[in-house]
Amino acid sequence: MGVKWLFMTIFSVLFHPEAFWEEASAHRREVNAMKDYAAPVIALAQLSKIPFIAVPRMAMFLAIVSFVVDVAVLYLLSGAIVTLVGSDRTESIQDDVMTMLCFSLTPVWLAEPFYFSGPWRWLFMVAALLYSLLIARSGLKAMLEKEIPQIDAFSGKSALFLVVATMTSFMLTSGFARFFTSL
Repeated sequence: MGVKWLFMTIFSVLFHPEAFWEEASAHRREVNAMKDYAAPVIALAQLSKIPFIAVPRMAMFLAIVSFVVDVAVLYLLSGAIVTLVGSDRTESIQDDVMTMLCFSLTPVWLAEPFYFSGPWRWLFMVAALLYSLLIARSGLKAMLEKEIPQIDAFSGKSALFLVVATMTSFMLTSGFARFFTSL
């Protein structure tokens, strides 16, 4: 997958999520969402933070640590949501949940450079989180509606996990940013 595909996908996820999820559910196994999409988007967001920190060495440390935090939160969140499914966890459900998370967390990752905007950072974080919840809800319905009969109840429970994990990631990233900018 190339750079053009990446930016077209980001645009599609952000501005046409319903159409994106219809297409994504039809072509489920063609794209490795973590390798082809989430990792480059997270790296792009981390690299865009570098100009906000005056010391390049500290900026690179922050970018690396933030990348690791975002990927760890993504995997932990995926495991937690798959655990909600219950005992009938199949590999296809695990792949679908990971795909849904990789695409639906795009607003949160793209809002990370705005975390340096002082007191406004909470506004950016909450707006990105709410938009991610909207994208995740439509993604859950498109990807898992056939496999999970009570998708609305499952969607509410997974939204709680998404909020907790995203807030934890935000707090960790903010803490590391303060630590690295104070050195």
